[in-house]
Amino acid sequence: MQINSERFGVLDYDESEVVRFPEGLVGFPDMRRFFLYVDTRVAPLVWLHSLDDMGLAFLTADPFQFYSDYEVSVKLPPSLRKQMGEQDDLRVLCIVTVHADFANSTINLLGPLVINARTRNAWQVILEDEDLGTRHRLFEDTSPNALAKTG
Repeated sequence: MQINSERFGVLDYDESEVVRFPEGLVGFPDMRRFFLYVDTRVAPLVWLHSLDDMGLAFLTADPFQFYSDYEVSVKLPPSLRKQMGEQDDLRVLCIVTVHADFANSTINLLGPLVINARTRNAWQVILEDEDLGTRHRLFEDTSPNALAKTG
């Protein structure tokens, strides 16, 4: 299938790969259908593009590539973990905020996107962890104690 993205022009996507957020995203409760758009110019980052609003796309990253000590599954409420499915089916992405100086871009580790790769259902989860925030430097030291937040 194709969409006419306001940001990227005509894009192809496969309906079987549509990611559905039954509860929407924080601040975007009506945006429920997305697909992952791989743009090699920003790899390893990936765009989460809305199918409900052709002008809405979030740049995302696999947080484990930038923060090796990041943990999500142990911090998920048990009821939500059961709803999400098997641990092996889950993929985690976090939204990236791009700054004018790209080296200062940040990643939201507090509100990860958890996607069941088999069912394509997804949730944005707000973790209860005082060490995590919405603006961790993306390109920071990824040593075990590197979960420092920026101002």
